[in-house]
Amino acid sequence: MDLNAGPEPQESDTSSPLERLGATLRQARLQRGIDRAALAAQLHMGDEQLQALEEADTTRLPEPVFVIAQARRVALALGVEVDGLIAPLKQGVGVIKPAPAPLAPGRPKSPARLPAPPAWIGALVLLLGLTGAGLWGWTLMQRRSGDSSPSATATAAAPAPAPARIPATTTNNPRSLTLTSAEPSWVTVETAAGKIVYEGLFNGSRRFPIGNGLKVRAGRPDLVRASLDAGAGKPLGTIDQINWVSFGAAAPAPQP
Repeated sequence: MDLNAGPEPQESDTSSPLERLGATLRQARLQRGIDRAALAAQLHMGDEQLQALEEADTTRLPEPVFVIAQARRVALALGVEVDGLIAPLKQGVGVIKPAPAPLAPGRPKSPARLPAPPAWIGALVLLLGLTGAGLWGWTLMQRRSGDSSPSATATAAAPAPAPARIPATTTNNPRSLTLTSAEPSWVTVETAAGKIVYEGLFNGSRRFPIGNGLKVRAGRPDLVRASLDAGAGKPLGTIDQINWVSFGAAAPAPQP
């Protein structure tokens, strides 16, 4: 039976941690006489994913946290210990870029002084102010003289019309998805169109509007719980179900 053996892996001091991990898993599988496709089907993962893991092909592998989760599942199925090989890979997971260094303290610059306006501008402003005051006084006198007319009195006595009432309308709140995780887990959230809404090491609780639909994938689906609107939360899956879970207008809540 073809076990996808191929050439024996050649390990050297220049091998990367991922290459040593993939070679160890591949060697353990060959020693147990297990076909790669059969092992992938047993673990509910694609044959090409297992091949990329064994060959340390970073162009076909997901984020490091998913690689670590996949390696643990394969190692558990083969009964091989890989904690020492996985430890170097964890150094690249959840690294936060440092904030830029603050500027060196220095003496603040004094604000630039604007040049003094010409003298004629002040005179013009004074003239305009006096003219405005005269017009305002003349308008006030005209209003007082017109208040004694019957039409002005009737107008003043008429009650103001009550403002029109706008009937209250109720709007339905859009559906939302709440993700909660008590421990750090890598999470990717995308829209139905494939636009990434969130991606990173997730811990705590966060609400996402569903809109036309959302897709969620977690490195530890057993730790991340999802709830629609105000419903009860359920895990995205078991520890070995690292798959996309879709949520939409009629999408059911994930089953544990």
